[in-house]
Amino acid sequence: MEANLAITGVIKSHAQFQPDKTAIIIGDKITSYKELWSKINSAAEYFSGLGIKKGSHVLSVASPDLEYVVCMYALLGLGAVHIPAENRVPCERIVSIANSIDADLIISPENPNCGIAWTSLDYVNMDSNNSGYCLEPVEISDDCSEIIFTTGTTGKSKGVMLSTHCLDTYIKAINPSFVLTNESVFLVTTPLNHVGGLHRIHQCMYAGSAVILMDGIRDLRAFFSAIHTYSVTHTYLPPASVKLLITLAKKEVAKLDGKLQFIYTASAPFPVADIEVLMSLLPNTRLHQGYGSSECGSVCNCCYNAPGESVACLGKPYPCVEVKLLDENGNQITEPNKEGSICIKSDMNMLGYYKEPELTASVLKDGFVHSSDLMYFDDKGGLHFAGRGDDVINVRGFKVAPIEVEDVALKYPDVVDCVCIPYDDAMGGRIIKMLVCVKEGANLDKEGLSTYLSDKLEAYKVPRIIEQVNEIARTANGKLNRKAVISEHSNIK
Repeated sequence: MEANLAITGVIKSHAQFQPDKTAIIIGDKITSYKELWSKINSAAEYFSGLGIKKGSHVLSVASPDLEYVVCMYALLGLGAVHIPAENRVPCERIVSIANSIDADLIISPENPNCGIAWTSLDYVNMDSNNSGYCLEPVEISDDCSEIIFTTGTTGKSKGVMLSTHCLDTYIKAINPSFVLTNESVFLVTTPLNHVGGLHRIHQCMYAGSAVILMDGIRDLRAFFSAIHTYSVTHTYLPPASVKLLITLAKKEVAKLDGKLQFIYTASAPFPVADIEVLMSLLPNTRLHQGYGSSECGSVCNCCYNAPGESVACLGKPYPCVEVKLLDENGNQITEPNKEGSICIKSDMNMLGYYKEPELTASVLKDGFVHSSDLMYFDDKGGLHFAGRGDDVINVRGFKVAPIEVEDVALKYPDVVDCVCIPYDDAMGGRIIKMLVCVKEGANLDKEGLSTYLSDKLEAYKVPRIIEQVNEIARTANGKLNRKAVISEHSNIK
């Protein structure tokens, strides 16, 4: 395979050299690499007809469909900048994102009627094979190719700019530990607007593997059926998904031992108790957990059920990654077992935050991404997670800035004060709990507030628990005392 091929070019190569190999499986529909490339080529012709070219910004609602994958790779092949948005997000949010990233085109189920060109996946021509059009995918470069919206290391929603060079470095760093081959079958159940799901597809396309897309694991029968029907070898499960499986389907999980070759867990801290249960159920499956972010790609990962490994260790940084830890005064920590804020430098690092030069400068310094995550090195050079250095709430791998949710809630009738805090749900993992104070004499309409927030925010940002309280702790100078609130009202201490 040519070293300078970006991801769409790699798919084209697979279509030439292994045309009948399965590329995408959704439900009972199987698409080969030859068929996938044909559809990508047709979609690229369609987008070219709309004026989409190298550097164009295209916002696409990320649904777990073949059509979405086809459009994504057609856009990347043209050199356009692909901006995925959460599936089933309110139209108001789509317009907000589109305006913030200067979108040239929106791909969504509903026409937002906002003055920006629009199409839907249903309108994209993916089956015109007789026109003679031939897409020549762009090569690897440092030009922006993806903008991923995240709250990342600062808690403020922003667009992380990534290049094909970032992605190429990421895949070459992480794929060897996954042991992905063209015989692998990877089941992806996580949202495709988040790097956790999106970059799993990229990994598979690079390796020539088959990838199965599912919309979450709410339907456990469908989840296990897909694994057995298609002989799944690999899957990615955030900690909340692991919790769900080991709570509701322990016997079915145990049946996968050795058949399922590899499980990767990342995006959020993984409770040791859940790690130990998974290890007991799947002693012959390689169980890996990793650490990274949208801003810096993957830093490390570790097979924690390998002999001599620790369930608390995230592994050593990849050879292409430089890591340093800083104390609260900005001095580098050199001794082991001492916590500090992690800083990461590699070719996986983001280009910056879109149209946020000051924010970029505060996070990207001297080539290092500075995170508020607290880590420490053990005596062997392995990284260990020690906690968050800010108030961001990690919900199923999505980082939520409490103030964003609170600002919206304060606009709801009768709400005079509110605070969002983390809370651990026995089944769903980390969730958001909101405490609300209302005007004297008023009663809080919890369902009404939840509906209001759902119309304004992405689903993962909507509090699962809403509780009316008489007052919310504040300091003497009137600032919110979030730590005191968490201590009193959260089950996370």
